[in-house]
Amino acid sequence: MPTATRLARHLAAACLAVATLLGTLPGPVAALEPPTPLPGYRPTFVTETDTRPWTDCLWSSGAMLLDKWTNGDVRVTREALRAASGDPFGGSSLDDMQVAFKHYGFDLQFSPDGGTRVTWGQLLYRLAHGAGAVLLGDDSKLPRWYGRWDYGFWKGKGKDDNHAVYIEAYDRKRGRVWLMDPLGRGDWKGEWISTFSLRKFAWSRGGAMYVAMTPTAKAAPFAGVRASKLKLVLSPTAVDAAWSIKAPSRWRFPGADVRAAFVPAADPLVAAAVSPALPVRTVGSPSSAAGRATIAGKSLHVSVALPTKPGAYVASLTLRDRRFGRAVVRAEDVAVFIPGDRRATLRLNIRNDGAEAGSAIPVSISVANSGTLTWADTNDAVTAATHSTTLRATRVEARWIPLDVPGSDQPGSATTKAAGGSPTPDTDPEAPSTPSGSLPEPIDLGLVPLAPGARAVLRQSIIAPDLPGRWALVIDLVDDVSGSFARLGSAPAIQLIDIVLARGIEDVN
Repeated sequence: MPTATRLARHLAAACLAVATLLGTLPGPVAALEPPTPLPGYRPTFVTETDTRPWTDCLWSSGAMLLDKWTNGDVRVTREALRAASGDPFGGSSLDDMQVAFKHYGFDLQFSPDGGTRVTWGQLLYRLAHGAGAVLLGDDSKLPRWYGRWDYGFWKGKGKDDNHAVYIEAYDRKRGRVWLMDPLGRGDWKGEWISTFSLRKFAWSRGGAMYVAMTPTAKAAPFAGVRASKLKLVLSPTAVDAAWSIKAPSRWRFPGADVRAAFVPAADPLVAAAVSPALPVRTVGSPSSAAGRATIAGKSLHVSVALPTKPGAYVASLTLRDRRFGRAVVRAEDVAVFIPGDRRATLRLNIRNDGAEAGSAIPVSISVANSGTLTWADTNDAVTAATHSTTLRATRVEARWIPLDVPGSDQPGSATTKAAGGSPTPDTDPEAPSTPSGSLPEPIDLGLVPLAPGARAVLRQSIIAPDLPGRWALVIDLVDDVSGSFARLGSAPAIQLIDIVLARGIEDVN
């Protein structure tokens, strides 16, 4: 076996030209856990034979090692890896590869003199547990079959046969590991080699191998976990999302990071119409886990603090794992209303959830002034410039919003959503066009000049749209001074209604 004189040995294979750095990638995000291979992941094979001279066995093997370490998230060419070492000329060593890996944000330790010591038994153990390795040795010590890629190199002596290979996947039962020799070419992706043959190839000193390895494999944080049945609840201080989960018997919650965004709604009524159902929690103390995720029984809970400024928002909640930064679960396009001093509480009652096109639909609307300001016409509406009085004219308005209606712009499904989270028809070139005036205009249902704490009930008949499909009937309050109460932060009342063609009328579509 090689002696201690090989302590500082460099591979004779050396690049003879300056390589350029291709596609430099940033290091891992500091907030995430250190990268770890996934069980069963095999890197893409990298050959050194696509350009001459064939002098990059260490860097081809190192590129495969980096691929393995990051499950394919960081893939670099052998030329880029060599250039990152700062040593484009001369022999290459594991010291050089350590420098190159540091450039990409990885702390590569190697044996025997690079921060760790790996024996032959430890090498096999770690390979059996999903690690990958770059192993240095003498190519001439391999059986003739493994030297078929370059018999001249295989017959070399001394420094003329120094070689680096990438290995992984130890099969203990058959006494073999998976070999990916950078001298391979064509469609070859690797082959098995006996541990006996590999042991003869490998350099060692004092029982420690000349090798650089990834950490052992570790399953993804949420591997095998399935989430479904999203439930959303609004409390006075937070929006809470809960998912039912199914997980492997031995799985333990690894923790995760909550990301939330609250964007002012471009159209609060549309945002409310397309939002998931959001029950309001009327009892209980404020959530103490706002911005955190927890597991309770078979449920995954995420709680996020609400904005403090009144208004209408579109919220998105995402739970991301701490290893890859990937979304585990998410709730998007959730309409959230934060009321201010001028607020309303609305209730809409409709006997049926279906109606014929153009028919009159009886509705009952409960309206309460749940704020601290009156809705009546008072002198607080006098303008300083003209000393004229603008009547507030607080009134109830109904609006039909198409959700799944053939032949119309459909904010709920067919159009692209604007930055504010609410859909807008003109942002999607493929959205169906709607003739001007084809959508129903807002319907004025009457004045409600209520004092704080007062309540009124309106009973009206609202004409159904002419186009069949699924519609949302949305009830809002509006006045001529402050505008829409929904935009001010009062949740509108909503009822989804399926509109069908009247009897005897044929659908020509």
